[in-house]
Amino acid sequence: MHKITLLVGIGIGYVLGAKAGRERYEAFADQASKAWSDPRVQSRVGDVKEKATEAAAGVAANVKDKASEVAPKAASAAESAISSASDKLSSPSPADMPEHSDVLDHSNDQS
Repeated sequence: MHKITLLVGIGIGYVLGAKAGRERYEAFADQASKAWSDPRVQSRVGDVKEKATEAAAGVAANVKDKASEVAPKAASAAESAISSASDKLSSPSPADMPEHSDVLDHSNDQS
């Protein structure tokens, strides 16, 4: 009997708590909406958007300048790497050649 009473009490507490919680949430959401709609807040939002746009333009200009400086160096490094790789592929050095001393001479085999 005590378990049933406990479960009913928990259920009632949950329902009442959920209802109170929903009411508090709705009150908070209403206040937040009113604050967001306030002309003073919207004025500040506009100021922040404007400053963010200006900052983004400045960053974009800096990135463009740095890219212009680095691009020729990167192109030169890439050309050098391609040339070096091409040279290695077209004329292997003796160190790159396999050793033939361990290959058996089968020319005299009489199979």
